[in-house]
Amino acid sequence: MTVPVNGNTGCTTFQIVSNAFGQPSDTNYFISLGGVSKTGIIEQTSVFIGSCAVPLAVKLHLEGPYDTGTLLMRDDLRAAGTVPSIEPYTALGYPNAASGGAETTTAGVLAVSGTDAIVDWVRIELRSSTDPTVLVATRHGLVQRDGDVVSAADGVSNVTIGNIPGSYYVVVRHRNHLGAMTATALALNLTATSIDYRNPATLTFGTDARKTIGAVMALWAGDVNSNGQLKYAGNGNDRDALLTAIGGTVPTNTVSGQYRQEDINLNGQVKYAGSANDRDILLQNIGGSVPTAVRNAQLP
Repeated sequence: MTVPVNGNTGCTTFQIVSNAFGQPSDTNYFISLGGVSKTGIIEQTSVFIGSCAVPLAVKLHLEGPYDTGTLLMRDDLRAAGTVPSIEPYTALGYPNAASGGAETTTAGVLAVSGTDAIVDWVRIELRSSTDPTVLVATRHGLVQRDGDVVSAADGVSNVTIGNIPGSYYVVVRHRNHLGAMTATALALNLTATSIDYRNPATLTFGTDARKTIGAVMALWAGDVNSNGQLKYAGNGNDRDALLTAIGGTVPTNTVSGQYRQEDINLNGQVKYAGSANDRDILLQNIGGSVPTAVRNAQLP
């Protein structure tokens, strides 16, 4: 049996159903599957037809640019004109799913100043409710100074992700900060789901997935090589990348005006020594006293 569904212009759920026997409408149709009469919901699986991307009202702070004086993040990269118009994560090797990747923004979005000014690109992932190691959908958006994550297309709307309402773990990631994931799978539907990673009351997977800064939480800064670790010494550490970026021999050198992974505090400058340097953030976040310590992202 084929049931055509025509004329749908948005997101619709479709089921084969019947009312209880004895109702007047029973005279209009009768369905028998395999010779067995059925009432109620005949096919229990809802089929989503049309564009059914789920909206997410995500908020987060990045430790690197967070200013404890203003309680906002700085937008130095935007002000310097170095935020790229296309998301950087695909080029860095992050995998995509469900049509995620290659999101772009406009000069108009990046021209906005004030509280809603853009800080940088961020990444949202949906992971399977039964196996959170399985990537189901991805989407890249822009985070504003106050922490709102918005659509790159207009800089205002909520990010929409995937085409599959259901229950998922929600992960937020940044190219040189450690990612965080919700503690449980959340039921996502066509009404925007609010997830505030700035709020200590929002539970996350693992232990110390976010850093406490005053009354708010932020993603840990320092993952220069995007491998899910903060590492100061040993193979694959993040500190060596800082030194290499400034030339490798003179620790007081700086690199300015570039959009770089090594710019941990996102101030538009890679700095290894002196005030407001990037190296100190890394050392502090692994504990501050044992340089061989490692902090791992709390992602399965």
